[in-house]
Amino acid sequence: MWTWNDTISLIKKHEGFRDRLYWDTNKVLTGGWGHAFTVGSFLPHDIAEKFFLYDFNQATIDYKQLSIATIDPVRRAVLTDMLFNLGLTKFLKFKRLNKALHEGDYILASKEMLDSKWAEQVGSRAYELSCMMERGNRSC
Repeated sequence: MWTWNDTISLIKKHEGFRDRLYWDTNKVLTGGWGHAFTVGSFLPHDIAEKFFLYDFNQATIDYKQLSIATIDPVRRAVLTDMLFNLGLTKFLKFKRLNKALHEGDYILASKEMLDSKWAEQVGSRAYELSCMMERGNRSC
């Protein structure tokens, strides 16, 4: 007797799994087992949560690579937020910010955050995070 699991196996075999997004033969961004990523398509909350947790985990791994000796939890959260948004490669391009962080100069670090194209792109997020970096608390 044919089951839904047999149908699932058949489709997965034909689609093939790809852990990277790619353009299919019709120029549709695709990934996984033939899932199309199109503008305006529905993204279920539980799937979005899995994407978020994956990205958050990567940001925490990236934070550890910064090798900042001691920093309080609020400032660690600021850096993790930036890493989540930018990724490690782009974050490391903030040379003066990273230097200030390693020197423990959080006032300069907060100014360097605002003196960037990133701050222009993210608007109020940058101001809130910069304030948190300067003060070391969440009330900004």
